[in-house]
Amino acid sequence: MGGNVSSTNFQPDYKPYRLASPFSELEHSYDVVVIGSGYGGSIAASRAARAGLKVCLLEKGKEWRPGDFPEKELNAVKELQMTVHNEKKGYGNSTSLYDLIVSPDVAVLQGCGLGGTSLINANVGLDCETRIYDDEVWPQAFRDDLEKFTTLDRDRVYDMLKPTEYPDNHLDMDKLPKMAAMEKAAKHIADIEDLEYDKILRKVPLYVNFKNKEENHVGIPQPACINCGNCCGGCNTGAKNTLNMNYLPDAKAHGAKMFTEVEVKNITRDEKTDSWRVHYVHHGQDAFENRERVVRAQVVILGAGSLGSTNILLQSKNNGLELSTNIGQRFTTNGDALGFSYNGEDKIRPAGKEVPKVRKRRKGPGPCITSVIDMRHRTDKGLGESYVLEDGTPPCSVDVPYKFLLRWVDSGVDTTPGENDWREWGRHLVGKGWKNSLAFLSMSNDDSSGELKLDPKNGRVWVHYPKVGEGDNFQVVKNGMTHATTALKGYFVPNPFWGGLAAKIRDTKGIVTVHPLGGCIMAESGKDGVVNHAGQAYKGDTDELLSGLYVMDGAVMPRCLGVNPSLTIAMVAERCMRLMAEQRGWNIDYASTKKIDLSLSATPNKPGIKFTERMVGKMSVGNKSSDSDFILTIETQDVEKMISEDPSHAANIYGSVSIPALSDSHLTVSNGHFTLFSKSDGKHHTREMTYRMLLTSNEGQTYYFEGVKVVSKDSAFEIGLSDTTTLNVSLYKGEDNKGDVVGTGRLHIRVKDFIKQLGTMVVTNTTSPLQRLKWKTKFGNFFAGCLWEVYGFAGSPDTAFNPNAPPREKRALKLDDVVPKVHKVSTKDDTELLLTRYEGGTKGPVMLVHDLGMSSRIFVVDTVETNLLEYLVSKGYDVWLADWRASILLPSHKEKSTLDDSAKYDIPALVDKILEVTGSPDIQVMGQCGGSLLVFASLLSGQLEGKIRCLIASQVAFFTHPEKSTWKVNVPHLLYGDGLTAYTDTEVGWKGRFVNRLFETAADLSTEFGEHCSNSVCHRVTIMYGRLYEHDNLSKDTHDNLHEQFGFCSVAFLKHMSKCFSKNYLVSADGKNIYLPDHNKKKPLESVDYMARMRYLNLPILFINGEDNRVYDPKGMDQSYERCKEANPEQDYQRKTSPGYGHIDSIIGKDAVHHVFPKLLPFLDKYAEAGSVVKYTPQKKQSIVPELTVKGDMTDSSLAHAYHYGGEDESMHAQNGDSQVGNGHTTTHENGSNNNGHQFSWHKHGRQGGMRDRSPKNSPRNSPRSSPRSSPRASPSGSPDLGRRESLAPINEPQ
Repeated sequence: MGGNVSSTNFQPDYKPYRLASPFSELEHSYDVVVIGSGYGGSIAASRAARAGLKVCLLEKGKEWRPGDFPEKELNAVKELQMTVHNEKKGYGNSTSLYDLIVSPDVAVLQGCGLGGTSLINANVGLDCETRIYDDEVWPQAFRDDLEKFTTLDRDRVYDMLKPTEYPDNHLDMDKLPKMAAMEKAAKHIADIEDLEYDKILRKVPLYVNFKNKEENHVGIPQPACINCGNCCGGCNTGAKNTLNMNYLPDAKAHGAKMFTEVEVKNITRDEKTDSWRVHYVHHGQDAFENRERVVRAQVVILGAGSLGSTNILLQSKNNGLELSTNIGQRFTTNGDALGFSYNGEDKIRPAGKEVPKVRKRRKGPGPCITSVIDMRHRTDKGLGESYVLEDGTPPCSVDVPYKFLLRWVDSGVDTTPGENDWREWGRHLVGKGWKNSLAFLSMSNDDSSGELKLDPKNGRVWVHYPKVGEGDNFQVVKNGMTHATTALKGYFVPNPFWGGLAAKIRDTKGIVTVHPLGGCIMAESGKDGVVNHAGQAYKGDTDELLSGLYVMDGAVMPRCLGVNPSLTIAMVAERCMRLMAEQRGWNIDYASTKKIDLSLSATPNKPGIKFTERMVGKMSVGNKSSDSDFILTIETQDVEKMISEDPSHAANIYGSVSIPALSDSHLTVSNGHFTLFSKSDGKHHTREMTYRMLLTSNEGQTYYFEGVKVVSKDSAFEIGLSDTTTLNVSLYKGEDNKGDVVGTGRLHIRVKDFIKQLGTMVVTNTTSPLQRLKWKTKFGNFFAGCLWEVYGFAGSPDTAFNPNAPPREKRALKLDDVVPKVHKVSTKDDTELLLTRYEGGTKGPVMLVHDLGMSSRIFVVDTVETNLLEYLVSKGYDVWLADWRASILLPSHKEKSTLDDSAKYDIPALVDKILEVTGSPDIQVMGQCGGSLLVFASLLSGQLEGKIRCLIASQVAFFTHPEKSTWKVNVPHLLYGDGLTAYTDTEVGWKGRFVNRLFETAADLSTEFGEHCSNSVCHRVTIMYGRLYEHDNLSKDTHDNLHEQFGFCSVAFLKHMSKCFSKNYLVSADGKNIYLPDHNKKKPLESVDYMARMRYLNLPILFINGEDNRVYDPKGMDQSYERCKEANPEQDYQRKTSPGYGHIDSIIGKDAVHHVFPKLLPFLDKYAEAGSVVKYTPQKKQSIVPELTVKGDMTDSSLAHAYHYGGEDESMHAQNGDSQVGNGHTTTHENGSNNNGHQFSWHKHGRQGGMRDRSPKNSPRNSPRSSPRSSPRASPSGSPDLGRRESLAPINEPQ
């Protein structure tokens, strides 16, 4: 790291560094296990590590570094987890950053991540009022130790957290507007209360760094605060002194190990070994059964916060641990209250700003809290009237809902009626009143009588605190906030859950607290509390103590503190560790100045990978045999080294093994070592997969597991697909293979587990979606060979239409023994494309080319009886699926390329690759819509001379007459932004819902009632392209999973298509007639240039479209067909239509295998043999596609085809998950629930009578169409014979 410390732009790069260790390094036992990483847990880990103990810290959340925190509303929503009382399933991921627990009267917001709530708190380090400690609820021993507590322990906290007041003229700025506002408010309150305002107003000590430091006191570089105001959303600069900047790196520097995404469930006692068992689940293996595992310790310290520590102890008590019956009692909200002054007379800078904007303009609001009106020291008032009132700045990630609340939900009560009413009304009307607003945060003293209870439905605690909001302290705070608002001449808006709209609807004054305290309070004995004054747990309701079990966080507070509690919690934790060390004879080296070695904390520069697998089988132990299995995660920190450099392809292992014949409990894995396809000693052409790991039972017994899988092929194709591919296992007593053999067995992978296994692959150590996609597929191809291409990623919660649903179960492709082979194709402009070959026979080869905004998946849909790929393979064809640069599976689909680029580079490169691999002189081609247009562009430009045997043009050819309903591509280009996407999911945020509703309305207006539905992707597709299908032609599964087929289409392609639509024929991207010169002359056949182009089309062509096509008017196909027949009258041109079909349903329709595909087959069969067509060759080849420059670097995209049959990868989701309106982007991918509602009915309709027309009688659809039969065009020879044209009817109808 490092940087210019004198520069205001000094910004260390935190990305390469990690405090958490890979989970595979978790050992089976430690001296001390710390649960949670808030102020209590971090201090415990630091001090225990300084005492030279072997320390392990377990954190439920993820590790967050500066730069990781969300600053956009929708990104913040993705990091929200919410648990509602009496509801089984919560919202969001259990490791998400913002943890909201909603109970009937109280909602709690806390941080979840390495560093606990310090990641999202307001950094305030205020001392408790001394009168708080006079309360006899504090144990006598604690009150007797107040002198050391308020000096020695406090000094140690200050040395680490470095509280500092906001400096005058920081960043050469005048007083912050909100500090000036607080000064006004303090003077007004002081006048009312007859106090001196400078005695109640002061700056607050902040855990914030205001000077650039290349290295702080623990070795971490820190920049100065830039005043962005996002403290409570997460500091993205590193200036905030979160625990990741002090106590946690100090713990790591002194040897502590930290592990994230580990949720502790309960604790049990092992009296035989005088140790503790900590039962946990690791959230890295959620795809399979998430089994409890165990880590052992002599000392367990709970620092998981008021709710977290209470939850663990309640669960432990339910599992038999003898604990006090007072667990959960004396919960307090700390008197937290929230209010707002809206639309005052001065501008405030009311919310945080995104870091890049603050760096550019340098006018941020300042830290979340900077000053306090302290009403705690009035000797004539009791604690019930004591409170603090602080300015508050919400983070930019809640900017929009904050504005919405103040402007539309509750604009408050005017505190100065009759003053400047017109001016206030004007600001409110135009939306500027929000800029003159200030949030107030307050803490006071409630009666601390709440209770935390276990919710049997979701396993978490909830708050039982009826009528807490009715407390007199909250009315006192409201009065104070109203006075402050009066000074600012604003409208007072209370917390909507306490005094606003929500409170009125619920008829309850609800409290939202960010400072939950209590639940495991300290007391004189177990009759009154849970722990003693030093945090040690009582045994039952006695005064006897449990050896080695401690709580040291906000849960031990026996009462409300009435101020920001972090400093007091930290002081209590320091005291507990001081006393623990004295009791146990530890020597905490407080004098050590050892700093963290950042080079040892750095993650590899190259991405890593991990995946989870399950194997099942039989294990025999002695004379007992049992069904056994394991669930293991294989993890490497450097995937490139693993697959390319390390000959043993080694990685680490963690997980659990179940062997009932050996132990009733799951055996926890540690010290695991895995090799993938390492060469077998002495066996030619043989490789081995080995598993070696230490197993520990709940009883404390250790065993060594050694498994070897012999692979006779240098490929993973056969792994796990039959019982003949097995893992031979030997089990030894002890910690290595030198002990006695206690068991043997065989395990194997089932197909369903193997497919699920592929979906668990996660690329680590990189934030780049393209890098994740690239390395996931490189490893997938190495590990699973062709199976990865077919089964790879069966669906993912990150990309599925329903993000919370399990991976969609897909039917196996009906390919018999045909194995797909993927070929990367690099074009001359360095764009990487994909070809996937399914060699079903000797016919062909035939290349299938997809449409814009889609991919080759349209040919392999598994939601129909038989897809086009399966159909052609069954007929003996060598099928090649092409993914050209517009494919949503490739990174290139985001680039600003055109059809010209693809015609010049993509199609020739793809065709040449097929010719090279097959040795065939020519190929057959079928193009769907944009794919057809692309092939014609390539043909007409002379790029494919002599290489195309025959062509099927589906839906459009080189004349492009759009349907009148297809107005979308003619929308002004400024509305495209970077492009348009069809992708969305079931639980988008409010912006996404608005966009989806807009699309739904537009789609309903542009289609008949019978075509209306509730699928948001369907609506988007309709608005982007027109009505692509008849709903009755799609299966329900196909319609429900349209998100797998449609994605993003770039603005360049859309603009190019718009040009073609406006001209009604194929033109270049700049609108020039380079493909069909002179076609619009009265006698085009007399034009040399025109005929030169048309000679390139002197090959058999089948022109086919759906008769109900609402995207292209079939007269464009008719015109293309006629022009070909005129120019090359002796050639075999055929013209067919599909009654009852629209556009893409000709490919993905549920009955297309019966009604459409059989009509393609005779044409393909006629020219199935190589060289079966004699083609006209022009005397002179002429390339007419202009030279184009492609900007930007391309990464390896061969990986993209890994999702041919499965759901999209996370990076594709990141690219395709944008709702685009105008020039802006609205990310719409968030976690959510199923969307199963469909407003239309699924039914069959008869086809014997031909197509069923749903359009109005006077619509253009019922008007006569031009056709070869109604308006023949004479050929050069004068012959009216325009070739064969037939109507494509169902196969069982007479022709």
